[in-house]
Amino acid sequence: MNKTMRNTGIRDLFIVSCVLLTVLGYARVSPAASQKLMHHFEKEGQLQLSLSDCLEIALQQNHDIRLTQEALAQADAKITQARAAMLPFLGVEGSYTGLDEKLSFSMGPQSLTFMNRDIYKAGIVVRQPIFMGGGLNAARKASQYSRDAQAQENRAIEKEITFQVTRAYRTAQVSKAFRKVAVEAVDLLEAHEHDVAILVDKGANPGIDLLRTRTELANARKEMNGADNAVDLAYSALKHLLSISLEASVVLTEALARSPRPVADLSSLTGMALLQRPERFSMDSKIAAAEQALKAAKGKYLPTIALEGRYEYLEGGFRDLEGGDHWTVGVGAQLPLWNWGETTARVREARSRLFQVRIQQEKTTDRICLEVRQAFLDLGKAEKNIEAAESALNTAKEAYRQARARYRAGEGTNTDVLDVRTALSRAEANHTQALFDYNVALAALHRAVGEVVVEQADIKEKESVE
Repeated sequence: MNKTMRNTGIRDLFIVSCVLLTVLGYARVSPAASQKLMHHFEKEGQLQLSLSDCLEIALQQNHDIRLTQEALAQADAKITQARAAMLPFLGVEGSYTGLDEKLSFSMGPQSLTFMNRDIYKAGIVVRQPIFMGGGLNAARKASQYSRDAQAQENRAIEKEITFQVTRAYRTAQVSKAFRKVAVEAVDLLEAHEHDVAILVDKGANPGIDLLRTRTELANARKEMNGADNAVDLAYSALKHLLSISLEASVVLTEALARSPRPVADLSSLTGMALLQRPERFSMDSKIAAAEQALKAAKGKYLPTIALEGRYEYLEGGFRDLEGGDHWTVGVGAQLPLWNWGETTARVREARSRLFQVRIQQEKTTDRICLEVRQAFLDLGKAEKNIEAAESALNTAKEAYRQARARYRAGEGTNTDVLDVRTALSRAEANHTQALFDYNVALAALHRAVGEVVVEQADIKEKESVE
């Protein structure tokens, strides 16, 4: 358990580091950085990738993850906007007014001009909100909580991409394994065709045996062609998740094998999920943001107070008589008396959004519990299927060996060999499918719980592809 906590701490530190890099603007992957990253995995003109390699590439290059990084950058910008609204505003202003004639006053031979035809005004304005009904501070807090929620949603998407990449990697493995089964079926039939041809030439068996064997061989080759197409599609899906070229040559360095299952029971795994799923933390932050939004809406009932100072230069106006420059300082207050129910409607809307988020939190909790239960049960079923498939595969291999030996000895029929060969291919495919279902169910359980639920010391060393 200590090792799990230590691994979790390291993983959390890595996540925090990624978030900080995003804030600083370093999380965006440039083409040069992407090319350098892929060159790290290139060997002999091919990308040789393990599952952990694929996860590393996806967490840096996947389009969905990069989109979430931009969403987090936008959330940071909203925090800056909310803070800026609380700080003094400094600006300049200027105007020009043209009159049809100048305004003047005449008394006898004396004439006094109040306004020229051309009036110029320029000034500097400083405005500082003093009290805005608590709305500015509430908006700032709401933006911070929203940013926290977005960061947790980014973590959730990263875990979803981790599952999708794992499933795509397993799919590529199983498609390759199916192709191997198809190739082996062709090889077995070609060897059997050779035996049948010898017996038919000697007259020991009828010619129909050779015709049927060749028919089965043609069908097996057709299945092998379909398996080739499935491999290409599976590898393309994996490349798409990694955001690499579909034309890139990729070699998987891990074979499809049975990974250890977690020792924790369903109740413990559910408790772990409720404590560490990022969706739970995201909903907490969303509730806090909705509470601040409600507070800001209620602040519209209160008066607003602001301090304003101006320095102006005027030319051509009546104040120009006393000098061209002037300054003013004042405090303004505003209290809404009647706005046709607009403020009440905003408060009602904000309160409804708060209730909505709380309902979403309950829904998220129920969904997490359901996902853990489903993944746990699927894993148990897949584990039993592996045991049954292994037993069936061993039986099918022995049956094929005996059937072929009897046929060579002239005691069995060609039909027996072909039927047993079909059963062997089906058993091999079922065993491969069982391994795939098990590993995908295990990955789904990791995603449902929110963390890897197997001790690192218990994970067996992966088999290398020969």
